[in-house]
Amino acid sequence: MKKNPDDDNSRLDELFRLLSAGEISRSQFEEATGQEWWWGDILEGLGKRILPYPIVEPKWTEAQRKLADEVF
Repeated sequence: MKKNPDDDNSRLDELFRLLSAGEISRSQFEEATGQEWWWGDILEGLGKRILPYPIVEPKWTEAQRKLADEVF
């Protein structure tokens, strides 16, 4: 049976939506698509779909927080 290209496009659209929402990481996005992506290509894909750039809140360990406070 032939693969429907629209199915692939719908899946890619959904993966971009998940990435944009911060629900999956870049590595999860790449794993799901089966390829490595340049960051510029990801940004272009988000733009084509009129999706915002992902915003990720870093999760700091206590040691990382302490080091950052000492350095900065």
